[in-house]
Amino acid sequence: QGGFNAIGYSQGNLVIRGYVERFNDPPVFNFVSIHGPMLGVAGFPQCDMKASICKTIDHSLGILAYTSAVQNNLAQANYFRDPMRINQFLKGDLFLADVNNDRAGKENWLYKENFSKLNKLVLVKAKEDTEIFPRESEWFGYYRDGGFDEILSMEDTVWYSEDRFGLKTLAEAGKIYKHETPGNHLQFSQEFLIEMVNTYFKEGHFPQK
Repeated sequence: QGGFNAIGYSQGNLVIRGYVERFNDPPVFNFVSIHGPMLGVAGFPQCDMKASICKTIDHSLGILAYTSAVQNNLAQANYFRDPMRINQFLKGDLFLADVNNDRAGKENWLYKENFSKLNKLVLVKAKEDTEIFPRESEWFGYYRDGGFDEILSMEDTVWYSEDRFGLKTLAEAGKIYKHETPGNHLQFSQEFLIEMVNTYFKEGHFPQK
């Protein structure tokens, strides 16, 4: 009563994240993200960014990603964060740059206030994910700006250290839980799903009135 729990799969988790940050009325109590590209993607599915051919493809297609035509017509482009094109990303992206509070001087601190109200944030990563690059995005990790050689953990990112949308607040309150599933993207058992629901959606995991 007065709110709800939310569970998402893959890019659907960004819809939930956007709802929580921008609206959260009625509020989300507990949010379970299964294999969600929470900090975006830097490459195309099945194309490991360590491979030269994938870097070439990314360079060629990435040029168009932040144009208004692509941003307005391709949802996946809204969470494409190319570490080699940060300026273009900040200028042209219609979603991720906003909910990340990435634009200096244009932050919306309501996003942090709302996201910090989650009672539980549960992040599930696929150990062998070949759809999301880097797969660490599923745990709010990402490439360091400027290249594809270094992947930062959540705690080492600027979003965490500056607490731009509430990650640090949630972590320090002990409200972030991480899990891994074996196999590739969205490969998980019914038993695992039931475990997540029973663990995080049952009585005792709701805010106290």
